[in-house]
Amino acid sequence: MECEMCGSKSDKLRKVKIDGAILSVCPKCERFGTPVDNLRSYEDTSRRIVVPYVNVAVKPVSIPQKGAKSRKKDSDIENLEIVPEFADIIRLAREKTGMSQDEMADKLREKRTLISAIERGSIKPDIKTAKKIENLLKVKILEEF
Repeated sequence: MECEMCGSKSDKLRKVKIDGAILSVCPKCERFGTPVDNLRSYEDTSRRIVVPYVNVAVKPVSIPQKGAKSRKKDSDIENLEIVPEFADIIRLAREKTGMSQDEMADKLREKRTLISAIERGSIKPDIKTAKKIENLLKVKILEEF
């Protein structure tokens, strides 16, 4: 087995706490940490507190199969384009709602600099971002071609 600190191979790995992390280390690297006797809980001797071992359950993730539905969605996106006057539409709609660029960026989960560049017209939003903007501001900036 390998030491998690130096990578050397050793049959005598020990569990130690180094900078808050519990690592399996070789006898040479053991001096850099505090020995951990029990994996379920250990005592931090510098603070005299007991830190419990936390077992995190991992849920299996299912990956959807590509089917007719996902193909239709891809083709819908391919047929969409941003209208040429998108920058003015977005800026005027945002100002009409009284929302700042910062507030709009927060609601869209985008950066304010991106919103600013889109409103100036120096960056054209991608289809996903354009759809989020349409939903937030209740405007139409995507059209089918």
